[in-house]
Amino acid sequence: MKPRPFKFHNPLTLQQAREVAAENEDDFMFYAGGTEAVIGLKERVLFASHVINLKRIPNLAGIKHEDGALHIGPLVTHQQLADSALVQRLLPGYAALSNNVANIRVRSAGTLAGNLCFAEPNADPPPMLAALDARVVLSSGDGEREVPVREFFEGEYSTVREDHEIMTAIVIPVDEEKCKSAYRKMVYLNRPSAGVAAVRIQEMDGPRWEVWAGSITGKPERLNGLCEGLAGKEDMDESVLIEAARQDLAGIEIMDGLYGTADYRKQLVAVLAARSVKECLQ
Repeated sequence: MKPRPFKFHNPLTLQQAREVAAENEDDFMFYAGGTEAVIGLKERVLFASHVINLKRIPNLAGIKHEDGALHIGPLVTHQQLADSALVQRLLPGYAALSNNVANIRVRSAGTLAGNLCFAEPNADPPPMLAALDARVVLSSGDGEREVPVREFFEGEYSTVREDHEIMTAIVIPVDEEKCKSAYRKMVYLNRPSAGVAAVRIQEMDGPRWEVWAGSITGKPERLNGLCEGLAGKEDMDESVLIEAARQDLAGIEIMDGLYGTADYRKQLVAVLAARSVKECLQ
């Protein structure tokens, strides 16, 4: 199936992109990697008379370490993150995650910003970014605002980003000496049926943990009981970790669908949570 006709715009600045969007009100979409947008347009589940390409705007494709955080531009692809020596050094767990997103075609073209904005519920980055307490920068004619990834998703294919806002950066706090991270997932048809990110932050009175599950609802879910049970501890028996995760999941309404039933996903998350915690400790 072919997409409906649309006009393709190539602005050279963010201001030009905003002007095209303003001129066309609700009948436009921003375009970065295009791995999800192209499919949606072809299948005619997405509609736009004006597609605004961001790829020609300079300074949107960089990765830099500044003010104790990793700053990722909106045109940075998953493969660029996986191959970046800077990311491999500061956040090896995230580099490994990026190197296993979907398939090589998606990794080479798809951007992290596009992945977040599309809000596909079966995606790898959201739980890890939530566990790392990352935030996104949204830019519009009214200025910029920062939103924690933990608050960015409203549900399946829905975020707090307004249509006219452009994500200009993903910012991840890093402390390579104190922070360790790991991500484990189970995949079906190139997408995770469930994925769990564990982050261990060394503090004065012992380690603090963030364990977040993805691909089970329309947004990342924190395993509160497991995080609290791990606080201040260096390790826990795997069976205890699994049971703590199961208790957390009892209060979460899990998706049923192509990538697994709710019961199947609950079992996956419990086991993956234990494994990601153990991997952090290695």
